[in-house]
Amino acid sequence: MSRQPLFKLLCLGCMVVAIFIVTALCMNGLPINQKSLPLFVNTSTSLPLGFYYMKKVQVLKRGDVIRLCLPEEISKFSVERGYLRHGTCSGGSTRIGKPVLALHGDTVVVTQKMIHVKGHHSFNIPIHTHDQRGKRLPNAIGTHILKEGQCFLLSIHHKLSYDSRYYGPIPCGVSPYSILEKL
Repeated sequence: MSRQPLFKLLCLGCMVVAIFIVTALCMNGLPINQKSLPLFVNTSTSLPLGFYYMKKVQVLKRGDVIRLCLPEEISKFSVERGYLRHGTCSGGSTRIGKPVLALHGDTVVVTQKMIHVKGHHSFNIPIHTHDQRGKRLPNAIGTHILKEGQCFLLSIHHKLSYDSRYYGPIPCGVSPYSILEKL
């Protein structure tokens, strides 16, 4: 096989992958009530970079990576601070993808240096007082008993992830839940 057809085939393959990525990125920003591709391209530091398959589940489990809109006030704050891009959620941010650490009935204890889910896990992870720009961060230090429909999100992939250690438990939404699985 000569080099020219091989080069054309390589270029065609690259174009197909590029179109696929651009389409997936564009679809990620669609309003919640519109259909989107079951593919999510993660470019944030909260999860490993890459492609994720989005699927619906009836029951959330600890460890699931949930895709949802943050509550309006947290969403607004996240956009104002530059933690999230502008999007279609009620507070103006994009949807997030974060691992579920705790669910209804769990007790989560947050200290300055550790997060503990009674009967399950402990994470030695700092609660930062300031973000990378030197702005003061809120925190969820204290004991939280999660109510029906609440979840506590924690990303241990990046030490500066903005998650429930700063804003506390949040509503998980309603079933079916959108979760992400790494491809």
